[in-house]
Amino acid sequence: MNSNYTTGPTENAFKDYENPMRMIRVVAPSNLPAGYELQVQSKDSPGETFFVTVPSHQGSYVQEGEIFLAPIPPGYKTEELIDVPTGRWKDGLFDFWSYGFFHPHFWCAMCCKEFAMAQVMQRLRLSWLGDPLEGDRALSTFRTVVTIVCCYVLFDFSMDMLMGFNGQGEYYYSTSNPILPILKNVVALLFAIWSTFALYKTRRNVRSEFSIPEQHCHGYEDCMCAVFCGCCSVAQIARHTGNYETYSSMFCTETGLPNHAPFAAPMTVQ
Repeated sequence: MNSNYTTGPTENAFKDYENPMRMIRVVAPSNLPAGYELQVQSKDSPGETFFVTVPSHQGSYVQEGEIFLAPIPPGYKTEELIDVPTGRWKDGLFDFWSYGFFHPHFWCAMCCKEFAMAQVMQRLRLSWLGDPLEGDRALSTFRTVVTIVCCYVLFDFSMDMLMGFNGQGEYYYSTSNPILPILKNVVALLFAIWSTFALYKTRRNVRSEFSIPEQHCHGYEDCMCAVFCGCCSVAQIARHTGNYETYSSMFCTETGLPNHAPFAAPMTVQ
């Protein structure tokens, strides 16, 4: 069953601040009404089943194939996961030097936030658009995002060469190709929109996954952070899901962590 959509956390996940809940992703086997008690089976333990409640805050029902979030039931055994705080962010938006000035996560986020975002997406099993994925489909997210970034950089450099960029901020536009500057700006805009949207969805899903309520700009916090504080937002998510006290931060791995480090989000169940 294929899906790349999440309905977000259940209502009680954000209201129970004293006992915040970690979430598990569930694939809806059919159209299900809000409040429906669904019996699901673990992919890690095929004989283990438990019940989850379909959330109601996104509408009257969830559609077949949608991925929604439900609290992990007591005693449920998931695969080994990174220890991630729930109910709050691990630290502040601007605490990017909390592990030192030369920490890899900081420089990845500041120099190429899309690269750092790809690492976070991979460890959280998210798609290149920031949506949850099922199983091994998420293992290609890092490579997909890096390919997009490399293609854009190559395209931008090619446009500069074709338009006669002189290295001093000036272009000698070819009168026979007036479309080039328009094409360059359109692609740059599309890249910026994708990058901002993907970061918005990633941050939103991290808050949903770990029951973190909004603190500012209620209803718009994820969007505002993605638009105006992109690098700091990526660094905050990386710190929150990285457990750098246990695992070293890495520049060139697909998750920004050692290859033996576990994921930060559990696999989906159905």
